[in-house]
Amino acid sequence: MSVKQKYIIATKQKISGYHRKLAWFSFHGNDLYYATSVIIDGSHSSYHKDGSIWRTSPATSKKAKLTKKHYPLCQLQGWFNLDFGMLLKSALCNSPELRNRDQKHQISYVDIDEFPSETLNLVVDLLEPGRQELFLADDMLPPKDAQVIEIKSTDPWLFVTILGHDHNLLVSPYDADFKGITCRHFNKRYSANAPGKRYGFEAYKKD
Repeated sequence: MSVKQKYIIATKQKISGYHRKLAWFSFHGNDLYYATSVIIDGSHSSYHKDGSIWRTSPATSKKAKLTKKHYPLCQLQGWFNLDFGMLLKSALCNSPELRNRDQKHQISYVDIDEFPSETLNLVVDLLEPGRQELFLADDMLPPKDAQVIEIKSTDPWLFVTILGHDHNLLVSPYDADFKGITCRHFNKRYSANAPGKRYGFEAYKKD
């Protein structure tokens, strides 16, 4: 893919005067730059043609840090769980604004009022084009009341699942002061506490 393509997921509602970005994905050649559950402008991850995945954020002192290795993006086969994030609705006023210049890109708007929980989860999957049958298996189906955004004009395809009901959240704070999180396991595709795996989460609290 030689032409830059960018896709943005944003709130349908205006919060403090602006639609707010929930996630964005930008393809540059065989590299993918992305941010899920956007809180801080400039924080992002990247997946490169050599298969390396990097993270840049305040937690990495705003320097790119290698987090894992996988198949080169252009050689991806089957399915790959790319990213996961959590947002609190009360913090959306801190998420980057959707600006006028963003209108030239493809934008999917999400009605956050359709999700009764104060917490939102976003799960991002990459899928080899034409292999959607992989997501029809019982251990790959999204939990009840999930909303899935499909982007099939890319290679690989992008699937973004939004969870926002108390019964389908993978990760949620267990008290109002955000002193810890509760993690759930639904199946192979949707899990935040699968046996034998280690997970790391960045958490930021803004006044």
